[in-house]
Amino acid sequence: MSTRTKAETIADDAGIPHDTPPEPAEPESWEDMVPLGSRRNLPAFPAEAFAPWLGDMVTAVAEETQTPVDISSSLALGALATAAGGKVVVRVRGSWVEPTNLFIAAVAEPGTRKSAVFRAFTTPLYTAEKALNAESKERRREAEILRIKLEEADKDARAKAKTGSTTALAEAVDAAGALEKAEAEMPAEVQLIAKNVTPEECSSLLAEQGGRLSALSAEGDLFDIICGRYSNGVPALSPFLEGHAGDVLKINRRGRSEYVEAPALTIGVCIQPTVLTFIAEKPRLRGQGLLARFLYSVPDDYVGYRKSEPDLVSDEVRKDYETKMKALVMSLAAWDSPFTLNLAEGARKLVIEFMDEIEPKLRSNGGELQNLRDWASKLTGAAVRIAGLLHLAQHLEDGYQGEITEDTMRSAIGVGRYYAEHAMAAFGSMREAPSLDLARQVVAWLGKQPQEKRDSFTQRDVHRGMQSTFAAAADIAPILTTLEAHGYIRRLPAPARSPKGGRAKSPEFAVHIDLFKTADTNDTTG
Repeated sequence: MSTRTKAETIADDAGIPHDTPPEPAEPESWEDMVPLGSRRNLPAFPAEAFAPWLGDMVTAVAEETQTPVDISSSLALGALATAAGGKVVVRVRGSWVEPTNLFIAAVAEPGTRKSAVFRAFTTPLYTAEKALNAESKERRREAEILRIKLEEADKDARAKAKTGSTTALAEAVDAAGALEKAEAEMPAEVQLIAKNVTPEECSSLLAEQGGRLSALSAEGDLFDIICGRYSNGVPALSPFLEGHAGDVLKINRRGRSEYVEAPALTIGVCIQPTVLTFIAEKPRLRGQGLLARFLYSVPDDYVGYRKSEPDLVSDEVRKDYETKMKALVMSLAAWDSPFTLNLAEGARKLVIEFMDEIEPKLRSNGGELQNLRDWASKLTGAAVRIAGLLHLAQHLEDGYQGEITEDTMRSAIGVGRYYAEHAMAAFGSMREAPSLDLARQVVAWLGKQPQEKRDSFTQRDVHRGMQSTFAAAADIAPILTTLEAHGYIRRLPAPARSPKGGRAKSPEFAVHIDLFKTADTNDTTG
C-alpha cells in the first residue's frame, strides 16, 4: 500500500522533487486605500497632443494663472471646436461621420482664476467674430437697401390690389413673395460665441447662424438654465441634444418655425463641484442623454499651493496663438458647407481597436465602465472628433487636403482615455453622497463576517447578508465599484464559463489586506 501523501502525489505528477517545496506565489501588491470621500490622483491632460503653437499656449497660461493644465487644455479644445464646428466633419467608414463640435465641462473650485484662462483662449475668437462682421458689413448693408425697396414695392402692390384687378392681385402676390424671400435671406450679424443661452435662444441662434454656435462660460449657469430656470423647472433639452449630435433641429412656435439641418453646437464651461451634485438631482438630464455628451475634466485644486510670481506668458507665445487661432476661424468660416476629413488606414485601425477595447468594459456583469455605459458608448466618437481638431491645428493652411494620420489618432485616443478617467470621477461625485454611505455600510458588514469573507467575498454574499439594504443584487454593483475605485477591494478574474452553460458565477472580490487591521473600522472608512 502506498504511503505517499497527497502533496507528494501532486509533486510527482508535476515533476517536482519531494525535497524541493514549490515556490510560494508572490502575493499581489495593494496600493494604499483612499478614504471614502476622496478620489485617486487622476492623470493630467496630455497637452503634448497639441500642435506646438497651441501646446505652448496651454502650458504657459497654466503657469501664469497657476491653474491645472487640464483647464487650459479643455478650453483649447473648446476654441478649436468653436472654429471647426459646422465646418468640418470626420468620416470613419461608410456612413459613420463625426462632426467636430464638443461639449466640455471642467470642474473647478471658486477662486481658481478660471476667468483669466477663459479670456486667454477666447480673445482671438472674439477678434475673429469682429473681423467676420466687418467683412460682411457691406453685404448686410446692400441686403437692407434691397429689403427697403421691396417693402415699398410690396406696399404699392397691396394698394393696387384693392382695385380687384387680376393683374394687380398677381403683382401683389409676387411682391409679397419677393419681400419674404429677402427677409429670410438677410445675412445676420456673425455670432460665434454666446454665454448663457436659454434653449429658445439657442435654437434661434443656431438657425440664424447657419447651424453653428459656441456657448463658452467661466461659470456653470448654463446648467441652471438648461434645468429650467426660465421654464418653471422643466428642462428643455432638444437644441442641446440635437446640437451635439448634428441631428435635424426643428422647432415650431406660435407664429414662426426654425429648421436647422445639421446643427453644430459647442459648449465649454467651468463648473463648481457643487454643480455636479445639483445636476445629479436632475435625472432627466442623464435619462435623455445630455450628461453623456459632455467630456469632463476634474483637475487637482491648486489653491494654497500657487506661486506668487509665476512665469508670464511670453508675447511671442501669446501672439502666435492669437494669430493662428484667428486665422483658423477665418479660413473655416469661408466654407459654406462642411468639408470631410478622412482617416488614414492606420488611424482607422486604431479607432476599431479602441472600440474593441471599450466594448467589454460596458458589460453589465462587471465591466469597468458598466455604470457609465451611456457616456462611454460615445467615447470613440469623441476621440474621432478630437482627432479632427488636432489635425486642423497641425495643418492650419491645408488641413482639408490631407488625411488624419495614425499618430494624430493615437494622440486623440490618449485624450479620450484621459477623459474616461475623469468622467468616472465626475459621475462618481454626482452620486457620491448616497453611494459613500452605502459603501461604508458594506465595509461595516464585512467587518462582522468570518475571516474567510474578510479575505474575499462575492456580490451575492453581500446581497444575501444585506437584503434589507439592497433590494436587488444589481443595486450592489455601483457600491462595489465605489469601494474598488478607492482601493478597498479588487475584482478577481471571472472563472471560465462551464461548457454546459448555466448561470454565470457572481462577481468575486478580494479585500485589501489592511482593511481590518485596526479595531475601529471607522478609521478606515473615513
